[in-house]
Amino acid sequence: MSSSSVLSSRALTAGRVFNKSGANGLNGKKVRAAATGPTRAMGQPAERTGADADRVPRVIAGGVRHSMRVTRLRDLVEISPDLWAPYNSSYAKEYLQTSSSSGASLDMLDIAKKAEDGLAQATLFKEMLLASQHFRLYSHKTFEDGVYGVRFLMGSPRMEGLDDVQRVTRYVCEHQDDYHAGKEGLLHLVPDAGMMVAQIKFPLSPSLNIALTPEEEALDRTARLNALVKGLEAQIVDESTVCIMEKGSDDRSTFHGTARLNKYFTGMRARAPDLLHRGTCTSSSPTDGALEASKEMLARLWEGEERADVQLMEEVRDRCEELFCGGNGRMVIHPSGTDAETMPLLTAVLESRAIARSLPAGSRPAEYSGDAKQALRGNVISLVACAGEVGSGTTDACKGRFFSKTVPLGGYMVAMGQELPALHDLATMEAIDLVAREEDPNSGGCDGAPRGDYDALVEAKAREALASDPAAVVVLHTVAGSKTGLRLPSPDVSLRLKAEFGHRIVSVLDACQMRHGPTLLPDWLDESKGHCGPVLMTSSKFFGGPSFGSGVLFPHATVDRMNEQLDAEPPATVAAIAEACASYLTHHDIGDVLPRLHDAMPPGFCNVGVLLRWAAGLHEMETLAAATAAHPGGHAATEAAVRSWVFAVREQAQQFGPYLEYVPAIDYDGDWQLGGVNTIVAVRLRSAADAEPFSATELKKVYALMTADISEFLTPQSTMRERRIGSQKCLLGQPVDIPAGAVLRTVLGAAQLKDLVTGKQNLGDMLDDDRVVLAKLALIARQYDHLLSHSL
Repeated sequence: MSSSSVLSSRALTAGRVFNKSGANGLNGKKVRAAATGPTRAMGQPAERTGADADRVPRVIAGGVRHSMRVTRLRDLVEISPDLWAPYNSSYAKEYLQTSSSSGASLDMLDIAKKAEDGLAQATLFKEMLLASQHFRLYSHKTFEDGVYGVRFLMGSPRMEGLDDVQRVTRYVCEHQDDYHAGKEGLLHLVPDAGMMVAQIKFPLSPSLNIALTPEEEALDRTARLNALVKGLEAQIVDESTVCIMEKGSDDRSTFHGTARLNKYFTGMRARAPDLLHRGTCTSSSPTDGALEASKEMLARLWEGEERADVQLMEEVRDRCEELFCGGNGRMVIHPSGTDAETMPLLTAVLESRAIARSLPAGSRPAEYSGDAKQALRGNVISLVACAGEVGSGTTDACKGRFFSKTVPLGGYMVAMGQELPALHDLATMEAIDLVAREEDPNSGGCDGAPRGDYDALVEAKAREALASDPAAVVVLHTVAGSKTGLRLPSPDVSLRLKAEFGHRIVSVLDACQMRHGPTLLPDWLDESKGHCGPVLMTSSKFFGGPSFGSGVLFPHATVDRMNEQLDAEPPATVAAIAEACASYLTHHDIGDVLPRLHDAMPPGFCNVGVLLRWAAGLHEMETLAAATAAHPGGHAATEAAVRSWVFAVREQAQQFGPYLEYVPAIDYDGDWQLGGVNTIVAVRLRSAADAEPFSATELKKVYALMTADISEFLTPQSTMRERRIGSQKCLLGQPVDIPAGAVLRTVLGAAQLKDLVTGKQNLGDMLDDDRVVLAKLALIARQYDHLLSHSL
């Protein structure tokens, strides 16, 4: 093992926090990686300076590091060097030399030979573990009859602590493949010092090769142990990747059970090949290709040492900007679309405070007429469009409050609705929910249909808020696809208000569903087109990246204005903003987009979970773009495939009455929807023609039943066809509670669309699958009471 590889292993496992200014050298200037694409080389190792220059690991004979015990520190800090000599090797040799002349028994000779072989194997195995960054040597044990046990933990760099290492260790031990343990029983979990560790006993069972010379025996031993370690490494990397991908999110990403699924029945392991996935409007597990992209990104993170955090997060930003900005904007990376609301809110806070500084004394309402600090306090009002059909935490997020009980960074518990630290000292924040659908069946419109006066309602609320305070700034959301596909309010509202009030309107495009055409986002970012506001986007809805990954795209003009306003604020204010953002963002997520805020953020690692989830999402984005470009019909062919699927499934959904009621969708012109159609097909469920629609609570149970094989729980009278349908596992979009009755959703996602465009699956076969999805919904609706009588 070379000194450079030793340094790499040590740096990747060290628990120190890197100095961000030394690692990225931003100083307001953009740092670009040398190349793009998921497999580019990271270059030469960065030169160590300062205290880190002296942190060179001790090396023992053979070029491997000392064994180190794991502590409960981030990234598995290694301490307490222990050379670990498992046995005095001279014992076996001396015994073999003297036992034959002294008439020792044949059994004793066998034990001595076994001890010598076991010692050689255990020593070599130990050195192989020490040379790998995926093992932590823990201890050894000497057994009777010449047997040695090597005990160790398994887990890759960037794990968060010993609990995660033990989880990976347990998983690998319990999921050994036949080659490593199923036949030979090599790997076992054993208790040691209050924890469970892996143990392998040596010598291993004899090789099939016989009558080997000592040289051949040594080569055979090395080859067998090397294969064993490499096989274990592959399993460790697989589970470590999953473990790290689960981190850096909120309580929606709490995973349970051996399958590691969240409340949406998705996780970070590759989605099962027999699952009919029609739930990309809610949550997804990664495809095989996406998970492989995450593993590749993680490997590059390990190889790149300190520089990798900066370079790889910058690469994600570059690739996403190239896909969606059209040269018109920059990106701040976020863990989810809900916490991404922090960025438009920050834009409005800075704008309102800048306006307040320019106003004459006494021109604001009484609550802002106190001391100088109060007079400079901002006033932000967020209008939450399509309330109830966007993220459930949107309103709290728009008010600068925590919307979940855990946060992506920091690992501490917070209270729902608790204010973000420090931010409310800078501005007052209010959010107004504006429901988009008719709630009164006597209102004159179609019950549950979009309000005919919605644009007027939104505009009136915006004008009222602006009139209340000359420093007030309104965050106006235009939703480009709600949970049921609504586009409200009309973009004309934003254009009118923006033209009249200028920067006092922060015109946000909520494009988190990402079910739009290619020109929508760059046009919204384009200053000449009138909106020129932030865009909320995700990798984890239509594109089906693992939940969650998000970002905010800013027009260049907005970035410039925010940087000017940050420069005008005192250091204490910038520090307060950084403190408010630190529960969701690292300085790597901000990058050089907002340099002063970047420099005020705490130093440290990037959010590796977000990095890996974005790597998976970008795989889906880029492969769909590549499939579209490779098709002779180009984008037109992709849009034709979208329309073919949508129209066919809408027709199918109307064939399962009275148990399913298709809720008519609204299609919008232009690039508001990919292919000009709503790719979300919503249905209500009934148990009989005269029954009330299922409630949202009941539909949550249906949602869960759809993910399971329910064939054995159907009524005794059920046909074989019904049992086959009941056995199919399906994932849908979660229920949405709208007027006239809650709905479940089946949708078209990027992976399905890519299969259609590339010809991997033809439309007819895919529609056969969709018919099964709808048939199972109808089956559950009809037998709902019977199914709930079982403890499923």
